[in-house]
Amino acid sequence: MIDILKYSVLGLLVLIFQWMLGDIFSIYGVTPSFLVIYVIYVGLTHNQLQAIWLGFILGFLIDSLTGTHMVGISALALSIVGYLAGIFYSRIVRIPIVVQYLLHTGFLLVFFILTVMITLQDSQWAAGNIVFLILLPKTIYTLGLLSGIFVLLRVGSK
Repeated sequence: MIDILKYSVLGLLVLIFQWMLGDIFSIYGVTPSFLVIYVIYVGLTHNQLQAIWLGFILGFLIDSLTGTHMVGISALALSIVGYLAGIFYSRIVRIPIVVQYLLHTGFLLVFFILTVMITLQDSQWAAGNIVFLILLPKTIYTLGLLSGIFVLLRVGSK
């Protein structure tokens, strides 16, 4: 119970950080998502159900705070990422490090494909432009931050 409360409060702090200070980390208009890093962390280090619910609640809150026209997309995407990361909860330490980073990349791609592609589906942007100018830079930038954070926290090591 205390664990759930601790990670919920930490998740709210990450949400506030993402909402208020996320633009500080913007490079050429590309901003990382600290929420997806946090949900992946919870999924890999704690149970799957906690990651799913935390992803749903944090995603719904960030959609509500930012006032997007498609409320619930982040909640869906973070819930799916929490589910996928939770699958590897007890097995992550037995997976080779290269495969771990491929999994992290896959989690981020799922999140950004759901959020970016669905949000921009009615825009005038071509699909190739969305992929190469938004989707891949966001994924690579967030993966770099995720890698650094996970190395510091020793996620996936024995």
